[in-house]
Amino acid sequence: MYKYLFLFLFIILPSISHAKNIKLLIAGAEEKVESFKKNDIHYISFSEVVELVGGTLDWKILGHTIEFVEDKNRFEFVIGSPYFNRNDSLFNMTFPSVYKKGKLFLPAETFLRFWDEVIFQKVIWDASSETIRINSEYFNVTDISCTKKANGLLLEVFLTSALAYDIFVTEGNWINISIRDGMLNRSQIQSRMNSKFMYKLKTHQQNSTGQISIRLKRKVDKWHHKLQNNPPRIQISIADTEFELNSDDNQPTIGPDNKIDVIVIDAGHGGKHYGAVGQKNTREKDVCLSIAKELAKLIRKDKQFKVIMTRDKDKTVSLEERAEIANKSDCDLFISIHANASPKKHVKGWNVFFLAQALNDSARAVAQFENSSFLRDQEPAESVDSAPMIDYDDPIMGIINEMIMTEFQVESNDFAIMVDREFRKSLKIPARGIDQAGFFVLNKVYAPSVLLETGFITNKSEEKLLKSKKYHKKVAKAVYKAIKRFKSKYESN
Repeated sequence: MYKYLFLFLFIILPSISHAKNIKLLIAGAEEKVESFKKNDIHYISFSEVVELVGGTLDWKILGHTIEFVEDKNRFEFVIGSPYFNRNDSLFNMTFPSVYKKGKLFLPAETFLRFWDEVIFQKVIWDASSETIRINSEYFNVTDISCTKKANGLLLEVFLTSALAYDIFVTEGNWINISIRDGMLNRSQIQSRMNSKFMYKLKTHQQNSTGQISIRLKRKVDKWHHKLQNNPPRIQISIADTEFELNSDDNQPTIGPDNKIDVIVIDAGHGGKHYGAVGQKNTREKDVCLSIAKELAKLIRKDKQFKVIMTRDKDKTVSLEERAEIANKSDCDLFISIHANASPKKHVKGWNVFFLAQALNDSARAVAQFENSSFLRDQEPAESVDSAPMIDYDDPIMGIINEMIMTEFQVESNDFAIMVDREFRKSLKIPARGIDQAGFFVLNKVYAPSVLLETGFITNKSEEKLLKSKKYHKKVAKAVYKAIKRFKSKYESN
């Protein structure tokens, strides 16, 4: 028996190469991800990829079934099987998933294309250089919007630069936009499906031509189109009565504008809102303000940006005031600074959050705590559990809130990844990584935004760090490096 076992191992082992690292290029940084080769297929540690990109990876059945959740997408893998579920549809990646050293490994050559179909950024696998590229700059047709105007409907297709296009209307109120040399961010565009105005929204990429097809609920009779700048976009006005869209008509901008030059720093809590309090009576509001001031000092010293603080002293600032400061400034980034808390004193680490529906109990708990001070200000008083996300009887505010929740999600997630990279390099405390939740303070800001939990004030060792000016400067320096990387990536000269 042992002879046959030895012979079996002798046959299969040559086909499995030793573990090594592949490169993951994301948000302007190069990371290493563990991998191994088996029968000329590269297996990548998807557990490590998720740590770097965001999302959650949880065992449903320990050692057997594992679930990956990212934004609105859910993947379920069975160890040893080539089949997986994506949003309740079954797919075959040809080669089985592998469990090794507590990590999930997936075949890069056959799995990444399925992930690319639903992620907001482009996923490219290059086997020759053993590199995964996750890149939003790959796309030059980035987004769409559909807005009700006084005399009709305005469709806008957002571009990174002027591109040649054709528009044609077909039976059934289909309006089709064909863009030459257009690479569509299909996941982002399809996320704009609005049942108020549309029956269907489809995208199709054929080599270097991208097509967006929208079946509208209103009759497409009189319509006009033009190419606009600042930002580059195709405008299609579908008229109820004959009208011309003024070229100076102010339209909402999706994503950062052409210049990344206004940064709003939001020092959490303040005044009557102490935030969390540590074992040695360190107050979160004081930590937040000190870090915010250090970051503002760095930004002002470099003179590349205008910096605005929602508070620069110990005072109470309401949610509405914070959002108003950000929105009136036309800010390009909104950064809210906090310290975390837990009833479990041993819990450690920093987090970077962006605005989206929470995917796990930990993120919900953090959002609930940070939101609680705003809820206490509401009249009549409500419990945290019963309080609605917004005000609350106004349907228009509900639509606006949903728009904000999704409009800057790609850029916010991208900036969160950049901050995460810098924190991992600079902060010598555990990395809890990137997560998402419904924070009130981000929920009313019309800009890419993140909320930073810089450590656990309820943990004895991290409370000591959070009282330290040296640590405040480290946090500020890491965030500023991420801001400059964001500027480099998104700014149009």
